[in-house]
Amino acid sequence: WKQMNEAQKAAGLIVDYAVYSAAPRSPQDADIYLVTVYKNMAALDDLDAKSDPIMEKLQGSLAEQNKAYVERGKMRTVLGSQLIREAVLK
Repeated sequence: WKQMNEAQKAAGLIVDYAVYSAAPRSPQDADIYLVTVYKNMAALDDLDAKSDPIMEKLQGSLAEQNKAYVERGKMRTVLGSQLIREAVLK
């Protein structure tokens, strides 16, 4: 995940990334958050088309990437994803 984000940051696709740990309040709450920061909502337009070549270079073909994703899935439970937007106060 770090290698992928470093490559996307170098390519200008993302602004930053971070990992946060939390104390879950229930089994449905996450204990680790993987956060990716984009410049704006427009950065999400055609993101797959822009990031796929980077992923292929780092992790191989789509089939190889999927196999690795399945292997990582054995050690974690993905609870979902969430889009959070920063509200900048003036």
